Parts: sequence; structure tokens; C-alpha cells
Amino acid sequence: MDMNQAAQAGSAPPRTARFEYTPAEADYDKALRRYTLGTWPGRTRFMLLPVLLGAAAGLVRVMLWDLGEAGLIAVGVTAVLATLGIRHWTRRSRMRGLYEADAARGACRTTLTEDGLTTVAVTASADPAGADDEDDEDGSGWRGYPWWFETPELFVLTGSLEHFFVLPKRGAASPEDVDRARALFTEHLRRI
Repeated sequence: MDMNQAAQAGSAPPRTARFEYTPAEADYDKALRRYTLGTWPGRTRFMLLPVLLGAAAGLVRVMLWDLGEAGLIAVGVTAVLATLGIRHWTRRSRMRGLYEADAARGACRTTLTEDGLTTVAVTASADPAGADDEDDEDGSGWRGYPWWFETPELFVLTGSLEHFFVLPKRGAASPEDVDRARALFTEHLRRI
């Protein structure tokens, strides 16, 4: 039953999406690249410090007249390149830390509802029936992640670099879950 049929039947459309996946470092790298280069908060945070350092190098030129034009260019280029390198290393280190924290759980099951998202670590059970035990539940309302963006392989929820949630589309229980997740994100979060 699709959403139109559910509306005609008078019942609420299903507003739950389920994803089961194992975190992969490549997903976190793709999320970081897309955030840094493809969103306004990422570009702003990535370029603000190098621009300020370039301006500081200009001030050094004004204050110390003996640098010369070549000295000013060398100081400015060195400052900007050093800052970009440090920023890139810092972001990759932070993303690696987020990945390692999620990867330590192993396989994850994330459920999206109207109230927010819940992620549960799924471990294989010794139960002969093959049931899964759920440990280490982590729930969050929508306010924890005010922004979201999408790549062909991922949904990424964020509020800043310190608050990233990477949800691989490959873990969707069905293609409809990807559409339901997109609808929930669109309704509750701001797309960047």
C-alpha cells in the first residue's frame, strides 16, 4: 500500500524507515568530502581561517615594510597552505574518530520515526533460533541534527563537524525505506 492508498483508506501512512548496515570508513570519508566542499557550512568553516590568515599576512606586510613583495607572497601562501593542511588533517582525524566509535558497535540497526532516530548495535545471538540481541541503544530526537544532506550512497545528518550521523542507503530494508527516510528528513530537518 502506498501513501495515497493509505490516505484514501483513512489510516496514517507508514512513517518508519529501517536500515541495517555495518559502518564503513569510506562512507565517512565521502560524507566529510561532501560536507566540506558541497555545503555552505562546510565551505565557510573550511575557508574562513585561511582567509583570515591571508589577511594577517597582509597586515604583517603593512607593519614590516622590509618584507618586500616576494616576502609577502611567500608568507601569505605558506600561511594559507599550512592552514588548509591543518584543517584537512583535523577534519579527517575527527571523522576517523566518529567512524571508529560507530565501527566499534559492529552491525547497526537504525530506525527512523516521527520522533527521531534510534540506532542499536546488533550482535549475533547464541540463540538457536538465530534471533539478534540488541545492545548499546542510542536514540536522538530530530533537534540533535538540524541539517541533512544526501549523496548517491548516503544520508548524512549534521549540526556541525562534531555531530555527524552517516546513514548508508545500502542498509535500507527496502527501496521504500530510502524514500520514507528522505521524507522524514525533509519534514524535520533543513537540507543543506
